[in-house]
Amino acid sequence: MSPSRILAAALATCVLATCVLAMSCKEHGHDGQQAHEHGGDGAHGHDDHDKGGAADATEPERPAVSVTVYQDGLELFMEYPALVVGQPSPLVAHFTDARDADGFEVVTKGRVTATLRHADGFEEHFVAERLLRDGIFKPEVRPTKAGEARLVLRLEGEQLSGTVDAGKVRVFSTVAASAAAAPPEEPGEPTVPFLKEQQWKTQYATAIAESRVLQGGVRANGELKPVAGQAAELAAPVMGQIPLVGPVPHLGQVVRKGEVLARLAPVTLAGTTDLATVELEAARARAELGLAEREVARAEEMLAAKAIPEKQLDGARVAREVAAARASAAERQLALYRGTQHGAGGPGGAAFELRSPLDGVVSFADVTPGAVVEPGKRLVAVINPTRLWLEARVYEADAPRVERTPGAAFTVAGFSREFTVDETTGRRVAVGSVVDPGTRTVPVLFELLNPEGRLKPGMFAKVMLFTGETVRAVAIPESAVVDDNGRPTVFVMDGGESFFKRAIRPGVRSGGWVQVLDGVKEGERVVSRGAYELKLSTATGAIPEHGHQH
Repeated sequence: MSPSRILAAALATCVLATCVLAMSCKEHGHDGQQAHEHGGDGAHGHDDHDKGGAADATEPERPAVSVTVYQDGLELFMEYPALVVGQPSPLVAHFTDARDADGFEVVTKGRVTATLRHADGFEEHFVAERLLRDGIFKPEVRPTKAGEARLVLRLEGEQLSGTVDAGKVRVFSTVAASAAAAPPEEPGEPTVPFLKEQQWKTQYATAIAESRVLQGGVRANGELKPVAGQAAELAAPVMGQIPLVGPVPHLGQVVRKGEVLARLAPVTLAGTTDLATVELEAARARAELGLAEREVARAEEMLAAKAIPEKQLDGARVAREVAAARASAAERQLALYRGTQHGAGGPGGAAFELRSPLDGVVSFADVTPGAVVEPGKRLVAVINPTRLWLEARVYEADAPRVERTPGAAFTVAGFSREFTVDETTGRRVAVGSVVDPGTRTVPVLFELLNPEGRLKPGMFAKVMLFTGETVRAVAIPESAVVDDNGRPTVFVMDGGESFFKRAIRPGVRSGGWVQVLDGVKEGERVVSRGAYELKLSTATGAIPEHGHQH
């Protein structure tokens, strides 16, 4: 074959390959910037029917616009095709009630008015009278003039009302102009998806990383305990029977100081001491004392008559002192018994009354009517829960930093909030002066108010003891930080449904906030509630269907 024919064949092969490649790209939608689909198949974008009529095969596709704004207690995440004169642009507006920092809520009622405010003052209004579905409104904007404008959405409804400024927009004269103005796609930090439908089904919220004044502190483990003197246990003083009729305390019962909690009727058994025996011993001691006094008087008379030696009188006097001591002891024992007995109810016609030594609530009760109990058996416990002690165990290396600690903050399992001990809610009681040889810790004791009784003695706490130092730093809520294979990690918002996963270097923790030394910049928004659910969604690697057509 001649060189000219070889060259012609090669050119033909190149042209054919180019045509096949172009057709392949056309089939896969790579001939222009793809719209951000939001279809039922899980992709995000806008279908051709949203663009107003059949699309020209030669006309470029309008670029998609996405915006996320927090304003007026609302979070607006919105997607729409670029605005073109005469072309419909459905605004897929996701509205979330963002007033509660502990958890955002989906908007389920209302109407939305989208307003285009042109630079010359001309306004165009487009209304969505009802939701497309929970959280989503879809007003259709069809601009009548090109140029710069401002897009504002007004939500009105029973749940809440508010206005969100979506910022400046540009209305293009043609679709080609909108495609030409689209910025080129550039590779950036990878993001992970977390769709609005997922957010609305969980406890989800976001917060801004902001500069805050944080108190320096030392972390420690702690335990809530009753205040000294504000807890008591009542045990059986003698072997006795609990009467079938009488007070029976129960767990949680509110009691007053001096209130009878239980009665116990002493029982007579061999080798035991009851009231009758004590009374008999007291009477015998009194009789012996009387006899000893008479013996002393007789000995004094006989000594005066020189009928006996003085030594015999001394012996009589010693016997009288012994009898007096025995009588005194018997009287005190009898008074003790009688001081705790009132009324009838058992053998011997008397019963011990166990009375509450303080105002509080019953924290333990084991009183069964008719039961016979042994001496020393624990029957009732009472505690005053309006004040508690927090005992924090500080490692010895940190002990010097908390010698003059002004207060502490702590959390306990089951409570989402953090509790603080300061001059308004409690006080520091003491700092231990001895290191525990087993745990190598020093106890630090705080007293705090517990008026509602929600905190319970015995609860374990994670404590931050303030050192008195302060630092101004960029901080985020502690709830935003999750553990990812041993690394503190947060999710930073890129858009309403996309997030950056970043490892951070935490610093000082104070009042539910944590200093970020690296990983998050001031002004960035992090997931403060729902970060764990977002982490789980990234672990599965699955992106669920969005569940609605846009």
